[in-house]
Amino acid sequence: MKLSKLSTIEAFKNLELEWEQLNDISPKGNIFTSWLWLFTWWEIYQSDGNRELFILTCRDEENNLLGIAPFQLINNIKKYFPCGRQVIMLGTGETDGSMVFGEYMDLLISPGHEEPVIGFFSDYLYKEKHLWDGVKFHQLLDNSYISKLFSDYDESISYTKKAEGFRTIIQLPDTYKAYLMTLKKKMRNNITRTFSRLEREQEYTIETIDNVDEVEGAIALLAKLNRSRRGDMQLSSSFDQINFENYHRKLSKRILLQGNEKHDISLRILRFKETPVAMLYSFIDGDTIHAYQSGFEKENGQRYSLLTTMLTQEISNSIKNKKLKYFNFMYSEEEATYKRRYSGVTETMYNISYDNKNLKCRFYLFLHGPVKEQVKKYIIRK
Repeated sequence: MKLSKLSTIEAFKNLELEWEQLNDISPKGNIFTSWLWLFTWWEIYQSDGNRELFILTCRDEENNLLGIAPFQLINNIKKYFPCGRQVIMLGTGETDGSMVFGEYMDLLISPGHEEPVIGFFSDYLYKEKHLWDGVKFHQLLDNSYISKLFSDYDESISYTKKAEGFRTIIQLPDTYKAYLMTLKKKMRNNITRTFSRLEREQEYTIETIDNVDEVEGAIALLAKLNRSRRGDMQLSSSFDQINFENYHRKLSKRILLQGNEKHDISLRILRFKETPVAMLYSFIDGDTIHAYQSGFEKENGQRYSLLTTMLTQEISNSIKNKKLKYFNFMYSEEEATYKRRYSGVTETMYNISYDNKNLKCRFYLFLHGPVKEQVKKYIIRK
């Protein structure tokens, strides 16, 4: 096998066809590891902070692409002092507070080549460990390829795996009625009662945006409604950051233009007469739909449970689409959130860290370990 490191946007761009082909067959491939998602992210965020491409590829002797490690190097002295130089996943680590957040990101590996490719990437990172202080990944599923890096190395590389948040996912039944019967009686009654009130009191429509020319306006509207929803809860919105809005404008256009049956968007608007009152923005990813962002105006939000209405209508539409098997609510910091009420099953996610145990790293681990714990105890006593 031979390994290459890609560090220019031109090399990244030229890998599009092979990347998407490998993403389609890799057991860990999904829309968040697709070339389209990550290349668009790099176009928007390459100047956000001090970062550089660090994409590793692995090929066989016939030049067939067997593996991709979609990495970047970010130098963040303030956040990671004194271990400022980190290898992280592409599509993550925004410094402006955007939190694009692609879930389940991992190495892309051709089936049957997992062990040698992971070993090959580990060898390279170990030999080049003078380039980095830490290799850090967030919100991974259990048993990721990432967790198998450096499995046979000495104690100069430390490994930490820490539970960090949850995803909530529904296995879709055959009918919407069957889905409602999986809910607790109170939740089921609230859904049916609120939807009956909506039908009785409002002249409403749910519009699907599938025209590229309408995407920019739809994303701008989503941003407005998301800021309204988050502001009502006294929380900040990712759409407060212009990079985040620009990213999704560009990405959603490209997904629609691409016309890929496996990867698509679902962008829906609930209107009362002509007035938009709620939106839901989701990604279709093979047999799974990911509910990504939502928004609604607060005046009617409580009376008509606008978020619940949009989610349950999307679940209903997903059940009708026989290609879809799962409805994913995506990441939450806590397990007991509103998402559990929709009869979803939670799964723990993990942060994984490999630290280069040089003098700087040992000082970092000391600061963020024993020292941090002692400071917390002191503050609590005070």
